[in-house]
Amino acid sequence: MKQLILIRHCHADGKHKDSPLTNLGVNQARRLAEYLDKEGIQPKKLLSSPYMRAVETIRPYARQYELAVIKDPRLQEQVLSDQPVDDYIGVVKASFSDPDYKLPGGESAKDALCRFKEVINEYSEEDASIAIVTHGHLLALYLHEINPDFNFKDWQVLKNPDVFIIHFDGEHQVVKHVW
Repeated sequence: MKQLILIRHCHADGKHKDSPLTNLGVNQARRLAEYLDKEGIQPKKLLSSPYMRAVETIRPYARQYELAVIKDPRLQEQVLSDQPVDDYIGVVKASFSDPDYKLPGGESAKDALCRFKEVINEYSEEDASIAIVTHGHLLALYLHEINPDFNFKDWQVLKNPDVFIIHFDGEHQVVKHVW
């Protein structure tokens, strides 16, 4: 794979899987498509969490280049628990320090990262670039694996949207924060 474009979804109206983008988010998605075009960042495949806010984030770019958006459930956010979580921030913080930590009915950071990397491995091609639209915590866990200095505090300052490009040079991966 030539490069991997990681995109955190645009501003949404909630965290439910069917939460749409806000008016601000819709404008951000249009600007994101313009930015990718202006910078010559042209992924050949568009992969997205099946959540509405992620799909809507990449839709303007997909329409512009007549590309399909491949929805993959492995790109959804880490499932913290099957019950409401009172200390969301504390659980996310724990996932950075202990990748095996998980609440009842939830998945560990290690498990979530494993499914995320399955997608990357499955869709990577020798010279193609792919874009993945996902959620902040899952994106941060992957960035943490590539660069252990990327941590909980970095997750806290991610924006909606946020874009990172990972260039692959043999065994080395170079991460560039572009948005």
